[in-house]
Amino acid sequence: MKYSHILLVFCFLWSGTDAFSQKLTEKRVKKLFEESAVMQEHFVGFILQDESGKVVYSQNPDIHFVPASNTKLLTLYAAIHILTDSIPAIEYEISGDSLIVWGTGDPSFLNPKLDNGKVFDFLKQSAQEIYLANQPNLEYEPSFWRSDPSHFPIYANTMLVKADGSGFLSISPRAMAGFLRPDSSYSSKKFDIVRSKKESVLLYPLLPIPSDFDDKVPFPMSMEMSRFLLEDTLKRQVKIVERKKTKSLETLYSVPSDSLYKHMMLPSDNFIAEQLLILCSSVLGDTLDPKITIRYAKENLFEGINHPPIWEDGSGLSRYNLFTPRTILEILNRVETLVGSKQRLRNLLPAGGLSGTLKNAYELDNGEAFVWAKTGTLKNMHLQSGWIDTRKGQTYRFVFMNNNFVKPTEEVRKEMVRIMTHIHEKY
Repeated sequence: MKYSHILLVFCFLWSGTDAFSQKLTEKRVKKLFEESAVMQEHFVGFILQDESGKVVYSQNPDIHFVPASNTKLLTLYAAIHILTDSIPAIEYEISGDSLIVWGTGDPSFLNPKLDNGKVFDFLKQSAQEIYLANQPNLEYEPSFWRSDPSHFPIYANTMLVKADGSGFLSISPRAMAGFLRPDSSYSSKKFDIVRSKKESVLLYPLLPIPSDFDDKVPFPMSMEMSRFLLEDTLKRQVKIVERKKTKSLETLYSVPSDSLYKHMMLPSDNFIAEQLLILCSSVLGDTLDPKITIRYAKENLFEGINHPPIWEDGSGLSRYNLFTPRTILEILNRVETLVGSKQRLRNLLPAGGLSGTLKNAYELDNGEAFVWAKTGTLKNMHLQSGWIDTRKGQTYRFVFMNNNFVKPTEEVRKEMVRIMTHIHEKY
């Protein structure tokens, strides 16, 4: 009997020791990928790094991938370097009875999710006549995936349109109703609103308006559109003027910078990402152009990075962007150092099972998130890069890049989640 008890205790202790002595090793992580049928069917890049900086496992770390919205990690890195803790909303000067205003690209003005009213109150209460300084047009390709970038964004350059319950449309801002046009040549099986390819108008088909219609519609943006909407909003005249900047300009700041960073990262807002690069260029010089920020970053912020990124835009919509997993890992490390606070860093990122683009991807572990990462998705591409906590209290940085798969994105995402959840639970 005693022998049986001793044997039982020994077996328990032995099995317990084995269970708790598992260590996250290159061999164990490699096996996760080798045994994954999904991960054998396309181009995979992966790096897992512990807090000391040691790389536990890597796969294709020095091969270039299309990063999709992982590009926003570089936008965040540049913005934290260049901007202060508050966003420069406008530059202005008062000349006699005139208030001349230069846009900086701040996307928070009258943005329903971001605006704090500072710029509106300043302009509304001004005793001077308001002039919007003309600025050279931004060069960009119109996109269905973001609003037009601009010098003076207003309402996020997007109107909210929904059925009003009586067969008509409710539009905000209301002034945009004048730009809607029915189009008999627009052939569609469902009611929708699209921008004209020839004019600064929005078109819809001659179809009944569905009772549940509710959409956000980017509208064509220009300096004149900014002036028009600003005038309509302030209920006072606003004119455009040709005026060169002087050294005596004042700057009015609006929202905390982190509020823009968070709004870019969690829902992966492409418009905010592009506007952040424009904002940075306004700090770097007189010309607003996202290419100025990218060029500055390449020349000043990537020293020591093994593979300088081929970086084309702020959002990651461009397929010309090319980063290696090692480059993204190095950016994660630098962002972590710049941000300083772990809590602040995690507040800026989607949390698995809780927020943003990872809200529905991961399950919580006893009510707690264990992954904080930036996602990226384009057709045939899906990525996650960020930080993971394990049940044993360890934190790892990871980069997980998938390109050129032909399976549905959801299948690839589920396999990524399975692998990362296994790492969390077992190590």
